[in-house]
Amino acid sequence: MATHCEQSECGFSVYRGVIVQWDEDHDERVLDILDNMSAWILELLLVVQEHEANIEFVWKGAIPKDYQEGVEVGPNDGDSWIISSSKSLFY
Repeated sequence: MATHCEQSECGFSVYRGVIVQWDEDHDERVLDILDNMSAWILELLLVVQEHEANIEFVWKGAIPKDYQEGVEVGPNDGDSWIISSSKSLFY
């Protein structure tokens, strides 16, 4: 994750227990994605990052079926992002 910019330019934060890896434009709509996730899904999610209409997830268990690579998700503004990476560390 974050291969498109230096960590010092992008940064990260923790929101609802998930590490948010920011890109250079700090698109806060990624937080809408987390707000719309069920609590049990959030418990499985470790890291999220959005970059140029793509979103990436790192999970600590099985990847939920609605968050597999190639699936579209989006913030509450009608936009749509493609899940370009959805990986599990422990499954």
